[in-house]
Amino acid sequence: MVLWRGETEVESGFREYFDQLDLPVEILPRSLDRRSERIPHVLDEIRETGPDLVYCWGTTATLGVAGRDPGLMEGVNDYPPQITDRPVVFTMVSRPVKSRIVKMFGASGRNVTGVSHIVPIESQIEAMRKYMPVDRIAIIFTPTEVNSVSAVEEISEIGVRLNIRVFRFPVSLDSEGYPDAEALPDLVAAAAATGSQVLYLGPDSFIGQYAPHVTKLANAHRLPSFASAERMLKGADALYGLVAPYRKVGRLTAIKAESILFGGEDPSDIPVEVLPEFSYVIRADVARGLGIFPALSILEYAELIEP
Repeated sequence: MVLWRGETEVESGFREYFDQLDLPVEILPRSLDRRSERIPHVLDEIRETGPDLVYCWGTTATLGVAGRDPGLMEGVNDYPPQITDRPVVFTMVSRPVKSRIVKMFGASGRNVTGVSHIVPIESQIEAMRKYMPVDRIAIIFTPTEVNSVSAVEEISEIGVRLNIRVFRFPVSLDSEGYPDAEALPDLVAAAAATGSQVLYLGPDSFIGQYAPHVTKLANAHRLPSFASAERMLKGADALYGLVAPYRKVGRLTAIKAESILFGGEDPSDIPVEVLPEFSYVIRADVARGLGIFPALSILEYAELIEP
């Protein structure tokens, strides 16, 4: 297991699946602790120990291990495939096609398969606008995270088509090239000053790490947050979001791993897919605090939660 920030509820769902079926697997977790420079060491360990399967959490870990699809490398010199002699199953990769890990959803044709957890951007924007009118969206993002930059570009493109102004606020980097958490208060204040109705919390590991701080600041500015990931609702104070439950992501990833380890299937034939079901989640306490309530029709299918 090559993990970006240690084990999460995704891994709990993954382990739970094998435990319930009483399937014998030995799992060796290795966390990068959000440091991509640790990937070469993990690659050496994979080559030395020869596991039957490599599990990767997140875009950065997957790019470091599986690399980009060789057929999509033209004009791109970064992230060549590293582990090609054994199955790689990824999870929590927000945009595997945009990241060029695979050509398309479906069978990859190489030693890689996996699960994406992010609802299509256009569906997220539709979900935002069902709650309240939205014609301005602010985004704070990490410019060194491939998945985050890709999401910002896509939401900006869709915004042009839907006549939504998108305000982009990249997090500045410190002297070592890492995102600077001290910049967040000023970025949230600048985002609120745009008059945006929503602060979009995209598929960004750094923003996810600091989501409790970011959402608290945003709520103080009366700028509601829309979450693209479950942890930003349950572990922070975003107002609402359209998200994939982490445990279900882990279980779907486990099904793919089981098909390889115990079913003898080739990962090249196992489809890469997005979790087929999502949850429209509203934080009832945040809605009360902001005085921003959804239309009654949303309550017919939304899940209201308290901290």
